[in-house]
Amino acid sequence: MSDEQSEQLASFMVPGGNYGYTGAAIDTLQSFENTIALGLVDESGSTSSFAKQLESCVKEIVGSLRDNPNADKLLYAHYHFDTNFREVHGFTELNSINPADYDGCWAGGGRTTLYDSESKVVKFVGDYGKQMAAQRYLCNGIIYVLTDGMDWGSVQTPEAVKDALAAVITGEEMESLMTILIGINDDPGVQQGLKDHADEVGFTQYIPAGKADKKTLSKIAGFISQSISSQSQALGSGGPSQSLTF
Repeated sequence: MSDEQSEQLASFMVPGGNYGYTGAAIDTLQSFENTIALGLVDESGSTSSFAKQLESCVKEIVGSLRDNPNADKLLYAHYHFDTNFREVHGFTELNSINPADYDGCWAGGGRTTLYDSESKVVKFVGDYGKQMAAQRYLCNGIIYVLTDGMDWGSVQTPEAVKDALAAVITGEEMESLMTILIGINDDPGVQQGLKDHADEVGFTQYIPAGKADKKTLSKIAGFISQSISSQSQALGSGGPSQSLTF
């Protein structure tokens, strides 16, 4: 996304927090029915060896979504985390995003503050959904989290992530919210730990993807883009789409 496009996004503050996010102004959206998609990608030091593959994965996801029949009803936001948390870009209509903009987007190297980052993005999606509902827009959402390890260094706890998810679901401003945690590590202990975390906080689905090679990350890209497309197609049905098989 160009600097000019980023400047056109409105700023939103999370109620009760000292942080916020950006997104397209609600009254400028082309459609009154929208799927809010958000990607959260681990850029801790242990991912540095496959940073380019991660960038290619994101480019493949966005490129595929641009070809979707419902592309004009999709908004996508992208965030990275290590010790710090950063917005690559806020909620943006898909036709304004160029996949090539993700070249060089990896810029991390710290710890895996998974819980802090999950808590934030869930609140972002929930709040943006409330902003839409307040103006009588219909929306649903999907969040995918891509990590190669367990949490290290978060202030927040899994309980905080669980509470954030529960608040979005019980708030009922969004028709449905699908959440997917993907572990790209072939260590059985890490995989079990991530699965336990996903179960504990209430993620819709956990995917043990295994090795972080080009083939696996391309498969992940296809799975995520299909999941987002499926959620978009379910909008208006009163519930979430069916979880796909990886």
